[in-house]
Amino acid sequence: MDILTSRTNPRLRHVAKLRQGRYRRQQGQFVVDGQREISRALASSFRLLELFVVADRYANFMADGSQAVGNARKADRLTLVGPDAFVKIAYGQRNEGMVGVFATPAETLLDSALPADGIVLVADRIEKPGNLGAIFRSADAAGVDAVVCCECGTDRFHPNVIRASLGALFALQCGAYTAAEIQAWLARNRYRCFAARVDAPRDFWTADLTGAVALIVGAEATGLRENWQTEAVSIPMLGNVDSLNVSVAAALLAFESRRQKQC
Repeated sequence: MDILTSRTNPRLRHVAKLRQGRYRRQQGQFVVDGQREISRALASSFRLLELFVVADRYANFMADGSQAVGNARKADRLTLVGPDAFVKIAYGQRNEGMVGVFATPAETLLDSALPADGIVLVADRIEKPGNLGAIFRSADAAGVDAVVCCECGTDRFHPNVIRASLGALFALQCGAYTAAEIQAWLARNRYRCFAARVDAPRDFWTADLTGAVALIVGAEATGLRENWQTEAVSIPMLGNVDSLNVSVAAALLAFESRRQKQC
């Protein structure tokens, strides 16, 4: 098997450019770093286009029975890369010796059937990839049925989103849509909507979050827009700060809804 050794190799340059949002969307592809996240994408049937493995770690991955390497070998989409050249496509200081290129799936969430008592988490205009990734991670842990990115400043296939989610986003139903599209979809499915607002008079744990509910959290700096005309709930703040990180707020709402459903 040939080994790519030049950092200027066109295939490696293509992978590196996929870390840019505009190029990623133009190509319909995204990159995933690390064996854990790649394996989780594969387990959720995301289409692996090519797997790049640093050459001097290939034998170890094979000995460990790597799912990612095994799938790539079967599909003949495995490329070995010299250690120096691999730096071109590795994510910052995180060099785990494996980078996968996947096909971006079509947006199909609005065509999906929702559970009769499901939880939908709506992330409205979230800007920071790390926060969006943490929201996905919490949503997976709380058993959320779908996560919707509403006009976010970052896309869910940003490397930092994938990393912060620990690959949890691959196991969740999710999609990116406008506020109008999401609101119409939730109305059709008869979901009750609860918006997290700092100034809401009602504490979130006193609200009835059973049944089919949508939990909406807003942008880090400005909060939710006024076009979310829904029941508002707040998270009591007992210290000196007046707000929580948006991913923490999303986690609290999701877990409280799950708790109420199980009581």
